[in-house]
Amino acid sequence: MSPTRFRGLVLFSVLLEIGSATVDLLIPDLLSNSLSQALENEPLPSVLNNLWLSFLLFVPWLVITLVSTVGLLFFKGWARTLSLYSTVFSLGLYPFLGPALTSGWSSALSEASFMIWGAVLALAYYSPLADRFMVKKDAQ
Repeated sequence: MSPTRFRGLVLFSVLLEIGSATVDLLIPDLLSNSLSQALENEPLPSVLNNLWLSFLLFVPWLVITLVSTVGLLFFKGWARTLSLYSTVFSLGLYPFLGPALTSGWSSALSEASFMIWGAVLALAYYSPLADRFMVKKDAQ
């Protein structure tokens, strides 16, 4: 795989996730009112109920995720490790976030994004591109 295609996969994964996040906002009719109301009646999970805890968890996670994604685009050695850790941390947060309501379109875009992101991480570690992430020491 070429470096350009790798970067394309990184960007495509990000764009799909942005699309997933916005499709339900732009087309609210994809979700029924009764389901939306049922979700609104659910209590907020304790993680989201505490503003400071949410801030302390999500702001650093967002910054780390953005920095690691940009680092992947430039083949920085620390970026693939940071991307892997932020992905594992994200998955660990899911059980504490409570229920979610998304349309089929949003779910499809999100799932595609996750699969591509998994491919990006696999390529960063287990392909000829992995050599580009190695820190090169100066020859003496």
